[in-house]
Amino acid sequence: MEAGGSVTDEAATAPPERADALGITAAGPGDLDDGRDGGAGADDTAVPGTLRIALTSLDLGGDVVFITNRDGIILDVNDAFVRVTGYARSEAIGATPKLLSSGYQDRAFYRDLWDTILRGEVWEGQLIDRRRDGLLRTHRATISPVLDESGQITHFVAVERDITGELGRHLATGSTGLLHTDLRANCSYADGRAAALFGRPPSELLGPGLLAALVPEDGQEVREVIGMAVDLGREHRLDVRTVRGRWLHLEAAPLTVASGNVIGATLTVEDVSEQVATHRELARRDAFVESVLNALEDGVAVIGPDGCVLAVSRAWREVADAADDPLLRVRVGEDLLAHARRVAADGDDRARMLLEDLQLVLGGIGRGRRRDRRIRVSQLGWEEGGAVLRLA
Repeated sequence: MEAGGSVTDEAATAPPERADALGITAAGPGDLDDGRDGGAGADDTAVPGTLRIALTSLDLGGDVVFITNRDGIILDVNDAFVRVTGYARSEAIGATPKLLSSGYQDRAFYRDLWDTILRGEVWEGQLIDRRRDGLLRTHRATISPVLDESGQITHFVAVERDITGELGRHLATGSTGLLHTDLRANCSYADGRAAALFGRPPSELLGPGLLAALVPEDGQEVREVIGMAVDLGREHRLDVRTVRGRWLHLEAAPLTVASGNVIGATLTVEDVSEQVATHRELARRDAFVESVLNALEDGVAVIGPDGCVLAVSRAWREVADAADDPLLRVRVGEDLLAHARRVAADGDDRARMLLEDLQLVLGGIGRGRRRDRRIRVSQLGWEEGGAVLRLA
């Protein structure tokens, strides 16, 4: 837990030393003070006996636990805190959780945290802290208010489970990377594969670094997709571009803790640059074919071996619109064989003859007999087959 954000009306107008005790000013990466408070609450070291018992018992599970007063001043820590963070008890007691700040969570994040616990509610989330030796650690935290007999908040208990190692054991293999974000799309974890795909160290993806690594419009789309995954509780996918020109495929799913609460999103990421390049080349070729067809004065439709319309020239569309002919009104992607059957079922003999000719040509039996003088059917000179329709 790091105190942060404006939590009360008093805090909004607090002097600098009081504001720092509440964590209103957040340290940035590499800009860490010792987190100690010289103002109100530093001499309040009373920890109820029941909390001390909890501190000892929770230590058996290896979780980091510390207790603060209402103002966020650390009153006691367990042995796991010392072991995991590298700070001695004497360094932590009397300080604020800002002692552990990595700077990767923003003011809005901590404002939401404080608003939650000051309402008497339990806060759950995933954070990035910095150990005494400067190394980053990712952990999931539960911060619970402690109330006195009158219902007033007197203390907060933070329980943190380090998941850096756990995530390391579940590193995605092959071409897929793994990212975690909070509810505001700030990155709280990036594995080595994800970092390689983005072309930067994992630490540069943390916090706002993930969205900053994408072109601006795609970064905004990722923020929206994470919001949808969190709000709707299901997976969403999209392709995005990094600022270094690589195309990545992201799949966003809700990040849920044991209580069932959603604390952010899990993103899997893989490189799809080759696929995107292939699609672009196919689109370029399709555009070339369309431009050639549109340059022809005759109406032409290209039919695939399965009977679906692959392309239609502008002249064909103009004739179909002018003649108001249902047989000629076909769309790219439409099954022409099925279309001709429907029109023939209404008693159109031309549709029946076109259907017979198409079946001959697509079946490789021979050329169309051209019984309908208006439409000529011929074989498409393509190894997979197909047909070309020309309007007379």
